[in-house]
Amino acid sequence: MVTSFAHLPEAILRRACFVVALALIPFAAAPRDHAQTIVAHSAGGPARLDGPWLLYEGDPPSGISASADPRPGRVYQLGTDRIPRQGPQVIWLRATVSPDERLSNPALLVNPDAGDCQVFVNGQKAADCSKWPRTTNSARRWLLVHLPAGAAQIAIRIVGPARIPRRGDVLIGNALTLEAIRTATDANHLYQGLPEALLSLSELLAAVILLLIFYNDRRGREYLWFAAFLLLDGSMSLEAVVKNVYPLLPRSAGYLTDALGMIGRYAPLVGFIAAFTGVRLNRWMRGYQILLLAVPVWISLPVLSEKFAWLPQFPGGAFPILLLVVQVPFILGSLGFLGWKWRRGNREAGLLLPSFLLASAFEVLGIILPSFRRFHVGRFAFGYDDLSMFFFLVSIGPVLLFRHRRITLEHERATAEFEAARDIQQRLVPKSIPALAGCHIEAAYLPAEEVGGDFYQILPRPDGGVVIAVGDVSGKGLKAAMTGVLAIGALRTLAFEGLDPAAILIRLNAELLRAANDGFVTCFCAVLSSCGTLRFANAGHLAPFCNGREIDVPGTLPLGIDPHAVYEDRTLMLQPTDRLTLLSDGVVEAQNATGELFGFERTCQISGQTAQSIAEQARRFGQTDDITVLTLNRLAVA
Repeated sequence: MVTSFAHLPEAILRRACFVVALALIPFAAAPRDHAQTIVAHSAGGPARLDGPWLLYEGDPPSGISASADPRPGRVYQLGTDRIPRQGPQVIWLRATVSPDERLSNPALLVNPDAGDCQVFVNGQKAADCSKWPRTTNSARRWLLVHLPAGAAQIAIRIVGPARIPRRGDVLIGNALTLEAIRTATDANHLYQGLPEALLSLSELLAAVILLLIFYNDRRGREYLWFAAFLLLDGSMSLEAVVKNVYPLLPRSAGYLTDALGMIGRYAPLVGFIAAFTGVRLNRWMRGYQILLLAVPVWISLPVLSEKFAWLPQFPGGAFPILLLVVQVPFILGSLGFLGWKWRRGNREAGLLLPSFLLASAFEVLGIILPSFRRFHVGRFAFGYDDLSMFFFLVSIGPVLLFRHRRITLEHERATAEFEAARDIQQRLVPKSIPALAGCHIEAAYLPAEEVGGDFYQILPRPDGGVVIAVGDVSGKGLKAAMTGVLAIGALRTLAFEGLDPAAILIRLNAELLRAANDGFVTCFCAVLSSCGTLRFANAGHLAPFCNGREIDVPGTLPLGIDPHAVYEDRTLMLQPTDRLTLLSDGVVEAQNATGELFGFERTCQISGQTAQSIAEQARRFGQTDDITVLTLNRLAVA
């Protein structure tokens, strides 16, 4: 039956409509969030509470402790859109959750991936992530909130810059099951950063070992450069790992560390390649190193300080392009340089080439293939940079060990040779000076750091005179010392045969040529009689000084060069109080820090001083070779 109101008076209809409107006013004023209900069916396991929720911007007028919000909210499904960074700083999500009746010990699991957040249940604060340690948002533990049986009013307050939870960020289920999920999420955070953390610690440990190697051998600058590379890359990578869990530096500083870790780390590698291949850093290499360190600082300045806000801010999305622009020249330049050096016979460059090829391949793949930048092996997460560094270290480690072992053996052999040469060198000078009537002889010998071949001998003759010889063997080390021993042995034999100085030099020249040693020997040989007569001959050695004046000696070849060389005897009569000074080229060729030589003029000026004084002045000026000085004073007759 159909009822018609057409027969009713118009006044009665108006009164009825007014009464109905008054009756609906309380329903219109009631909080609208009570009408937003999510029915969760979680009997078979945790259920996602993706919505629909009611979303509110800003805190309610009655405060955050209010159980309801009288303002109109909008229906929101998690994961449908995002709040812009310049948007509201506070977001509320409200809903009435009705769990399945079969769910026991109900609880809520919320991902607190926001700057600050609180969870309210029936108007009471149940969880607050702002009271947790200052970890990053992504590394925080999920909030586990126990729920009462039956329907419950849930409110989630997010403080910005707000990041609304995504799909799956809010779960409902059994509390024990949700706790297991939270524990698994914590473990996943660990596995995500564990490979990079272990690699970074390995880099830092290797850097310490290389610094110790450099400390023991300062000549190995390649170890210092590679240690600097490992320290920079390892510390920056470790800071990036820690930043994902517990930020130690401000976000602006983290931008600089990321740039240094990805770009600045190539600067020490330039020095490493140069030192390993035996090439000195030129101005172009140093300029490129400065550029690699300056680019990260330049792009970070506007973020680090407002004083540099006038600089153009580098967009974060363009960072891979900048990385490509920086890495490609380094990759092509380093591979081209190593290949060129290897083709020219540099074995060290050939040893480095495979390691740089392997690392460069991973770097290029990571830049041009987005799918290669991050992947998982089981629970562990890897990035292309981690793999590049891992294979680079694995491949270059044996190269460095092989080089260190080879250099260590060479150093041990050189040390043994040095000790042997130094021991032999002590035999090149007499332990005592024989007495000669009417003369006083003084000698000074200052060996250089590198073993040379200076020698002098004062040998008595059967006729009462003495043979005086001062010489210098060309070359350094054990070979020069052995040649000096050969010359001294022959001199000691020839001194007892009563030969003149020229004859002694001719015989000595023949002995050295017979030994077929490379190099030559300069020698000044003199025979001094007890009456003061000095007969002498010279074989390419420095001329002696008498009373501060250089003695004129004929220019002849050193010993050991020409088998037909002829040497001439000359005679000088030493008067009482005369002083004769013999020396090696270590005095004249002493060199100061500016490269200036001690020279003949200074030598002539001090030639009248004692042997020890002359040698000491040359040493202080800048000793570069063995210094030998021999002075002979003719005593006045009483």
